[in-house]
Amino acid sequence: MRHEATQAPVLVLDRIGRAHRQRVWATWTDPDLLHLWSCPEGMRIGHADVDFQVGGAWEVVMVADHDDDERHVAFGTYLEITPPERIVQEHQWRRADGGSSPWTVVTVEFQVEGEHTRITLTQTGFDTAASRDGHREGWSSTLDRLARLVETRS
Repeated sequence: MRHEATQAPVLVLDRIGRAHRQRVWATWTDPDLLHLWSCPEGMRIGHADVDFQVGGAWEVVMVADHDDDERHVAFGTYLEITPPERIVQEHQWRRADGGSSPWTVVTVEFQVEGEHTRITLTQTGFDTAASRDGHREGWSSTLDRLARLVETRS
């Protein structure tokens, strides 16, 4: 019998935040700032509920700028929090039909690079390359918003 190894699609993105790591960490982890950056362009945060501790749940409702009825609900649980270096969380989407997408795991690492911070986001557990690619588009836009925000807050 022949076995072929298959590898689930993985997403890895890097951004440089032009701010010290502590400021980037504080921006990422402050629930009061989520509405300023934590969704792609063309969306806004309609509601966010965050219990930022290991085992704590989070939920973010994103609303399309062009249509208040278009909503995307992401939710999960924090698995690991190592200030100011690393966050690991489960990530899932709640579908309009009441079901949910497959679970993925998002790891965000904050690495010092001089006076700046490298943000590396890795998401695993995708069931298809198309799902990974859609998340790449959303996370890329979201990380761009974060980078702009930390630069203006510095």
